[in-house]
Amino acid sequence: MRRREFLGAAAATAGGIWLGGCAPRPTPVYPTQSGQPFEGDGPFPSGVGSADPTPDGVLLWTRVDPRPDSGSGRTVEVQVATSPVFALGTMVGTLTETAVAGRDHCVTFDVVGLDPATTYWYRFRCDGELSPVGRTRTTPAPGAGPGSLRIAAFSCQRWTQGWFTAHADLAALAEDPATDIDVVLCLGDYIYDTGYADKVLIDGRDDPVQDARSLQDFRSKYRLYRSDPNLQAVHAAFPMINVFDNHDGLDEPGDPQAPGSLGAFDEHVPIRRTAPGRIHRRIQWGDTCDIFMTDQRQYRDPTLPESSILGTSTEERPQILDPNRTILGLDQRQWLMDGLSSSTAQWRLVGSQLMFWPWRTLPRFPWQPRGAGSYLNMTQWDGYVGERLTILDHLEARDVRDTLMVSGDSHVFSAAHVAPDVDNPASVPRVAEFGTGSISSNNADENGYPDDEATNPFLFAVNPNHLRYLESDRHGYVVVEMGADGATAEVRSPQTIRQPTSAVDVLARFTVDRGTQRVVRTA
Repeated sequence: MRRREFLGAAAATAGGIWLGGCAPRPTPVYPTQSGQPFEGDGPFPSGVGSADPTPDGVLLWTRVDPRPDSGSGRTVEVQVATSPVFALGTMVGTLTETAVAGRDHCVTFDVVGLDPATTYWYRFRCDGELSPVGRTRTTPAPGAGPGSLRIAAFSCQRWTQGWFTAHADLAALAEDPATDIDVVLCLGDYIYDTGYADKVLIDGRDDPVQDARSLQDFRSKYRLYRSDPNLQAVHAAFPMINVFDNHDGLDEPGDPQAPGSLGAFDEHVPIRRTAPGRIHRRIQWGDTCDIFMTDQRQYRDPTLPESSILGTSTEERPQILDPNRTILGLDQRQWLMDGLSSSTAQWRLVGSQLMFWPWRTLPRFPWQPRGAGSYLNMTQWDGYVGERLTILDHLEARDVRDTLMVSGDSHVFSAAHVAPDVDNPASVPRVAEFGTGSISSNNADENGYPDDEATNPFLFAVNPNHLRYLESDRHGYVVVEMGADGATAEVRSPQTIRQPTSAVDVLARFTVDRGTQRVVRTA
């Protein structure tokens, strides 16, 4: 909430500006919640999906209707083909698993023996019923030579605060080869542990469980969210790479929700793990890109207290600059730095739950050390500036270039290039970052705060060298394409999330030339 509160406070105070329209909004009358777990309809109530592709395999997932299960589970078969109609001669294999109540009748198949850089279609069969058809693709093989990669990234989709109109647009990109997506990254907050919140209510988006605590509560959340037809369409169209964030039910080590939330995540979100509980991992897209998905929740040091909605200064909290404080944990930090500097791919892409670029509310003064200033949000990387500088210094010392980042959580669209010293215009950026707005979770618009025309002059004045774009009123997702000559990014946003369907706008476009890590807005 700090980001959205800050936008209102900044517009009301910075530079002597005073704006009306920030009065508290009345709390709506929320529908009565039963507290009973949600259950979807049909033989495959949560649709189908694929995840974490490799050159010769992919994870395929579905959930079957639990009601016909007499207690011994239900047999599920997956069929994989090179044809969307599963024509004779195109079937490449079938596998069977048993869907059991102990895993909420979810099944994940680890399909291997596939060809690299190949599109496949899949479907499931259970008791004579066929699922919708899904499409997936394997990654190029290492050594295949650099090519291109087009990804979409999203986060933050509270069910009760809007329709998933952005997902309808994302799924539709599969219909045209010129816009098709290779893989989708979910940066967290796929579900929300709480139901109604923030004085926002959309008719028809009811959640029977307000506060998820138990495994059964979190199962209910996943069943509800995955019943959405637009989200199902995205899963059916593209492979997905997921990580969780705080609203998925894990805020920091020791979170009492963790057993239930992580249990349900393991059932409903297929990922490849190299160790129990581990979600940070590297996905290699041939020689084109190494994707590093990070975990900024399980291993973090405690979040520092915040001083006010206008920021926390390094004078008050000098621990912000301590390089020994960590948001990643020391092992994951070393894994990330080693991976970035040893990568021989054309591009490196980091998936970050939390915003990486410095969101300062007061600048660094000349007598202060590098990285000093007042920062908006102690939960994100601004609470761990020392570690951020350690990573940037590592990239600079080894002259690592062509590193991009996509980040979630903030509910605002942003673009920035981050140098080891953002106060020195001559400091070479080492990371070009694109932050995605929320799919539906509330932002400045829903909170009735002043719009970007009022707040952005202050934000850009305090963050002049690195911040290149910020949009806090709209919802949607970002698309990033990486190729031999450079990278491009665009911000896609439905005109409304208050109705089930919507036209979509492209709010901005950007380029990043090879070797520069500098973001240039082109539209």
